[in-house]
Amino acid sequence: MALAVAGVLTSAAAQELAPPRCDDGAVHENAPPEIAQFSFLIGDYKVTLHRWLGEDWSPSQPGVTARWNGWYGLGGMAIVDEWFNPDPAQNPDAPRGINVRMYDPETEEWDMMWIATNGNQVQDLRAKMIDGVLTMWQVYPERPNFRAEFHIDDEDHWSRIAYGKDENGEEIKTFKLAATRIGCNAD
Repeated sequence: MALAVAGVLTSAAAQELAPPRCDDGAVHENAPPEIAQFSFLIGDYKVTLHRWLGEDWSPSQPGVTARWNGWYGLGGMAIVDEWFNPDPAQNPDAPRGINVRMYDPETEEWDMMWIATNGNQVQDLRAKMIDGVLTMWQVYPERPNFRAEFHIDDEDHWSRIAYGKDENGEEIKTFKLAATRIGCNAD
């Protein structure tokens, strides 16, 4: 049964989550120690989406939940994470993407490649710790006004805050993904 709430269609199915992946892999013994910088992504996460309203974040969209699943890939030398919006239980044909993240000790940066079903282009991203914050930017295609920061609240909650530029060229918050861990024993 569907219900319209503030112009948004919701249903009982919109509250459902696909089963957790629960196969996280393991870090390779020769992986660089910096792999721990992105280890908070390992696991299954329910993600709410929020726009910056100038003084605070918008509430999440009722009934819609995105999904982020991360694991150690390439034999434990990289972190692989998938994104679904919305969760596959809410729409089995939802747009999705996958990231592969590897640390490059020579540049002291993360090299990341992102590809998604709603585009036919690979994005080249980078990240590194800047002033104690894991910070990401896009190299290709060039996106000079984009920057994102990852914030870890605790072992079960993290967020990614994106920044852009306003009409005066000032950097402003634009969008937040707030993640909450889904346990492997979740129904």
